[in-house]
Amino acid sequence: MTRNQKLKYARAVLLMQDRIALKYQKDIKRELKLTASQLAESYRINQSTVEYPQIQNEHQKRITEILLELAKETSDKFKVFTLNAKKDMFSNYVENGIYSMLATNVLTTASTVSANTIAIASVVIMQSMRESVNKPKNSQPDVIAKNISKRVGGQYSVSRAMTIARTETHKAANTAQYHRASVAAQESELEVVVEWISTNDGRVRDDHKHADGQTRPIGQPFNVGGELLMYPSDPKGSAANVINCRCVLGYDTK
Repeated sequence: MTRNQKLKYARAVLLMQDRIALKYQKDIKRELKLTASQLAESYRINQSTVEYPQIQNEHQKRITEILLELAKETSDKFKVFTLNAKKDMFSNYVENGIYSMLATNVLTTASTVSANTIAIASVVIMQSMRESVNKPKNSQPDVIAKNISKRVGGQYSVSRAMTIARTETHKAANTAQYHRASVAAQESELEVVVEWISTNDGRVRDDHKHADGQTRPIGQPFNVGGELLMYPSDPKGSAANVINCRCVLGYDTK
C-alpha cells in the first residue's frame, strides 16, 4: 500500500472503533456519575471513607460488565481478517481463546478504574481539609460531598469516560484481530507480516511516530520508545504507550 492508502485504512479502522467507543462512553459516564453520587452521599452521612471499599467493589463490578460488553462487541465487529486458511479460523476454540484474553484485560482495567475513582475522591477530601485552615467552611461534610460529586461525576467524568472507552475499544480490536491473524498464519502456513501504522497527525506521540513503518513477522514485537509491544494498545505496554493510542496494524503476506 502507498502511504496515502495506509492512512486511509488507519482512519477507517479508527472510525469504526470510535463508533463503538462513543456508544459505551455514555454507559461509562453514567457509571462514574452514579459512583460519584454514592461516594459523596457516603461521606456526607459518615464524615469518613469507611464505606468506600464497598463502593469501590460495586463500582468495579459494574465497570467490568460494561467493558466486557464493549470488548465482545468490538471483537465481533472486527472479524474481518482472513488468509484463505485451510481450516475455519473463526471456530469456537479460537473465539473462546480471544474472549478469555479480552476478559483478562477487562478485569485488570476495571480494577484500575475503580481504584482511581476512589483515589480521586480521596484527593478531594484531603484538599478540602488543607484548604479549611484558611477557609473553615471547606471542611463541612456537605461542602466536601458536593466537591466529590463535582470532581468524580462532573465535567471531568465526560473526558475520563471517553478515554476509557477509546482505549479499551482500541485494545480489544487489536487484541482480537492480532490473535485471529496469528492463528490464521499458523493454520495456513503463510508468512504474515505486520506493520505499525501511525496516523501521523498533531496528536500522535513522538514514540509512535518513530514506530510508524516498522514491520515484523507476526509473533515478533515492535520497538516503541524502547518498549516491546506486539501491537498498538498491547495490554503489556505502559500507560504512556497505550492510553488514547490511535495507531493500527497493517497485515500482509509474503
